[in-house]
Amino acid sequence: MPKDEFDHEDPMELISMPMPEADSAMESEMARCLAEEFMRMGDSDEEILAMFRNPFYSVPHGVYLSRGEDAVKNAIAQARANWFPVNL
Repeated sequence: MPKDEFDHEDPMELISMPMPEADSAMESEMARCLAEEFMRMGDSDEEILAMFRNPFYSVPHGVYLSRGEDAVKNAIAQARANWFPVNL
């Protein structure tokens, strides 16, 4: 099967799922986890914040719209404070 065709039966196909009635604690934790994941890929705090602002990234942007920029900046700061890179 060519890569550009979608197969509804493919168990490995990445899909986005809406969160049912996410509360603020859940969204805060999700923002922190996303920020940490982007940090592990080498992105700076400014690049991570830009991803949250960008509607192309639907999940981070949804958190940004729901929680606001200050909450996202706080999540990024928390992730940065609790993350210790292995290779310095």
